[in-house]
Amino acid sequence: MKKYYFTQILFLFAGTIVAWLAVYDDFARFYGKEGTIFKIENCTYPNPIVTPCFYGAIAFLAFFIWAIMVVRRTEIREKIRQEQYLSWALVCGTLFGWGNFIKLYLDYIQGSQIGCSGAPMTIPFATPCFYGSCIFLLSLIVSWLILLRAGDGD
Repeated sequence: MKKYYFTQILFLFAGTIVAWLAVYDDFARFYGKEGTIFKIENCTYPNPIVTPCFYGAIAFLAFFIWAIMVVRRTEIREKIRQEQYLSWALVCGTLFGWGNFIKLYLDYIQGSQIGCSGAPMTIPFATPCFYGSCIFLLSLIVSWLILLRAGDGD
């Protein structure tokens, strides 16, 4: 079981890093163009606070901390219960990520070369949105494996 928990924490840590690096790049680009981080309307690039990447980054960080707290639990029933809650949260994160990626992809096949952060993109499969969606999905799969193993009595 330890390897599953470690894998889940590793995936969520990777997702946190990928997402926050993307948010940092978005803020740097936005500030470089607008000269402030407080402008919301009439911007060349959208303020990162209003982009899905920002909220995905918050979710990754919250789920990463949550996964660490699950591992630190000593009472097995509480650990399983918290993992079930985390699994449902990861379902929501996965749907959020893939929903945003599908929108990005549909915009792309209609001719848009602009990603959700307002930055130019070559293909949607090389965006932080795609990577984050994949990492959310992998984390969810590991969570389900943890719950299946817990149901087996391991």
